[in-house]
Amino acid sequence: MPYPAPEGTELVEHLGTGTTFDVALVRPGPPPQDAGRDPTHAPALVCKRLAPGALHAHAGRAAIVREARALALARHPALPALVRVGADRHGPFLIETRREGTSLRDVLDGWRGRGRPPPASLVVHVVRTAIETLAELHELADDQGAIRLAHGDIGPDHVLLGPLGDIGLVDLGAARFRGMEPELETADRGTAPFVAPEVARGESPPTPRGDVYAMAATLAAFATGGAPLTRARDRAAVLVEIGESGLCLDALASADALSPGQRRALARELDRDPARRAGSARALLDAFDAASAPGG
Repeated sequence: MPYPAPEGTELVEHLGTGTTFDVALVRPGPPPQDAGRDPTHAPALVCKRLAPGALHAHAGRAAIVREARALALARHPALPALVRVGADRHGPFLIETRREGTSLRDVLDGWRGRGRPPPASLVVHVVRTAIETLAELHELADDQGAIRLAHGDIGPDHVLLGPLGDIGLVDLGAARFRGMEPELETADRGTAPFVAPEVARGESPPTPRGDVYAMAATLAAFATGGAPLTRARDRAAVLVEIGESGLCLDALASADALSPGQRRALARELDRDPARRAGSARALLDAFDAASAPGG
């Protein structure tokens, strides 16, 4: 069955179906009174529906509501903008702007295809810009106060390097934010092996502190050219390893693209004990910048 584009839109491309979401590019169709207009000039938008296995599950319904609510609250250039929320006979859907960029996983794969790692200047730029972007997102506020946004599922597929060197974050189905209703809480575990140990153990829901850990793990993987962060491979065993013994940071300790101080700043945020981490993206950014200064 073709992807059911919501009324008023037309399908551009079906991007794929994951565990929770079925995702496509759509564009607005011409209104009846302007049927002669060429709709191909309209920018493509991202449409998300629930995947068949998530359509009638509480976790799936909670995820699509959380993403819509998070994007409505948290307005920042690094995030998609919410365009429309609705439901039809195929179930609920949301439409958001397309965040341009290449995932960090694909950036690494591209350099791997060239037979060499990304240049050190690119690694340092990506690491610092990603930390700064996360700090800005965590500090977002409106006239009612701090939004208290947590992305909840940071990993190399959800962090994008934009065409101007900017960083974007996508896929906020596991997000948490100010005023979230208790019924939207589900047992989200993020993406292994980037999830914080306290989240992997089921002791904590997604939090900004967990985001900082997940971003540090994502950036450690990027800086080391995708070196394995765990010895285990299947998801269940990886979660156990993260919760019990933490990540394997041997490759980070010798990542030549970063200075020793920069590597230490990331490694501190990957401590199994949350109390021993700096705890905020802004604190990590300050530590990274201090290590980047002459003599740092």
